Amino acid sequence: MTILSLLNGAVAVFTCAAALAYLFTRAKILSGWLAGLGGAIGSAMATAAGLLSLLGADAVSGSLTLLQYPLLVTPLRAVWVITFGLCGLLISLYNIHWHRHDAVKANGLLINLLLAAALCAVCSANLGELVVMSEIMALSAVFLTGCSASGKLWFAMGRLGTVLLALACWFIWQRYHTLDFVQLSGQPLSSGVWLLGVIGFGLLAGIIPLHAWAPQAHASAQAPAAALFSTVVMKVGLFGILSFSLLGGQPPLWWGVVLLVFGMITAFVGGLYALMEHNIQRLLAYHTLENIGIILLGLGAGVTGLALQQPALMALGLVGGLYHLFNHSLFKSTLFLGAGALWFGTGYRDIEKLGGIGKKMPLISLAMLVGLMAMAALPPLNGFAGEWVIYQSFFSLSGSGHFVLQLIGPLLAVGLAITGALAVMCMAKVYGVTFLGAPRTPQAENPQSIPWLMTASVAVLALCCVIGGVAAPWLLPRLYAAVPLPLHTANTVVSQPMITLLLIAMPLLPVLLMVLFKGDRLPSRSRGSAWVCGYDHEGSMVITAHGFAMPVKTAFAPVLKLRKWLEPTLILPGWRTDAAQLLFRRLALIELAVLVVVVISRGA
Repeated sequence: MTILSLLNGAVAVFTCAAALAYLFTRAKILSGWLAGLGGAIGSAMATAAGLLSLLGADAVSGSLTLLQYPLLVTPLRAVWVITFGLCGLLISLYNIHWHRHDAVKANGLLINLLLAAALCAVCSANLGELVVMSEIMALSAVFLTGCSASGKLWFAMGRLGTVLLALACWFIWQRYHTLDFVQLSGQPLSSGVWLLGVIGFGLLAGIIPLHAWAPQAHASAQAPAAALFSTVVMKVGLFGILSFSLLGGQPPLWWGVVLLVFGMITAFVGGLYALMEHNIQRLLAYHTLENIGIILLGLGAGVTGLALQQPALMALGLVGGLYHLFNHSLFKSTLFLGAGALWFGTGYRDIEKLGGIGKKMPLISLAMLVGLMAMAALPPLNGFAGEWVIYQSFFSLSGSGHFVLQLIGPLLAVGLAITGALAVMCMAKVYGVTFLGAPRTPQAENPQSIPWLMTASVAVLALCCVIGGVAAPWLLPRLYAAVPLPLHTANTVVSQPMITLLLIAMPLLPVLLMVLFKGDRLPSRSRGSAWVCGYDHEGSMVITAHGFAMPVKTAFAPVLKLRKWLEPTLILPGWRTDAAQLLFRRLALIELAVLVVVVISRGA
């Protein structure tokens, strides 16, 4: 099958699955099966199309047969297509058994509509179509939050972004009388239009300080929806930012510097705020912001290299950013779906009310450990591989010959290292408090059993995180086709397979020494209660998530106070009223219906 036929089939399957899931909404289990299987098949077809494009290294143009929607698939866009397809496949399979929980509402219509719109967005041949499909995707995501306070906030901020993007498209049309990407290629883009595009898509990507909707939306959504917010929705925002940055050929240097600065702010602040959270989905949302910042650092370094016409810097930045974009989607899907399994079994998202879950859910515990280690960028997992290339781009910045870049290159490297340290602390906090120690509630002591398909989906995603790290020397060169620029191989190499072998060998060394130097041993001794200075051990003595984060909270108190200034609810009276919620829900429904009708009518 060809790339275009696979994409046509994927969108058709997503659409049919959405329609069938809606028709059988009252039969929730059946709706879940129809939505999950349809989403999995459509995602698999999208993944195949992306792989064909990336390996073939050719641009393909055409249209969706039913909608007459113009498509443009390049190796660069194929990275997003593969990311959405692989994660969408496993999230859809997980979503089948997710519907077994009594508190879960059928979500097949919105999830499949979101996947179809996201796929069309990153394959659009027209800037205006990209904005429209991004809007349909975002509105579907708003309804997946349940239209709570987070949904209202997202709807309001999203409409601001849409207005800015519409203005950017209008200015481009006024100057060039086209919004076609091919015709706009190489045409100079004004800095004002670029800023409109970056802010508009930055709201969708959750760049700090445009992020206020993201933590609330993730915290209130179901686990499959929250996973899609991080792996699909926010990645479309990054795609839009990169599209605007590459649209006009050689960009000004300050464009790349701006992306680097906002990337560093987003990465550091997101990692710091994550450490303060106890709701696991809100915590993971802040870590998504951290990784959005890291990806933006890579893309910013690539844009800076393009401005300076330095191929090595361009290659390191773009390849590192793209690989981390793919890897982040894998380990964040692992973590959100794993967090969903915890809620499915215990009814809690607050890690303070868990503890000891590792003994009750061993496979979920192991998968979450892999995901958390990947999130903390520990070798040999996939989170380390992309960040290592981004680090190299910072070293290349330092040797670029430009004074400002020589100054900020080391600062960015140090800032990313501090961000990594915060991520490691957060990993220790989440895993230690949630999975180790003693249970803190009856629900944590006796959780419900998790359906096998949910457990298998989380385990496969964790395995992908391992493969993405160990196989990095073979996978990274595949991304060279995605970078539309001349490349130079980096001078520094870290062997992920060798690191893996060493890590496997390390636990074997003590065993080997014990066997070789085995002598007389002391007799076995009986074990008693833990020694706590003469007192019996009590459950209240176990360290809590709040206590673990307290030293960092005290050290960075001034930065944490910024959260109050960036909260939109403080400046909008009447925000939380029932009338506002009903109004926003109706406006969102009307806009979504109008956009869907417009897209369908074009094909007719």
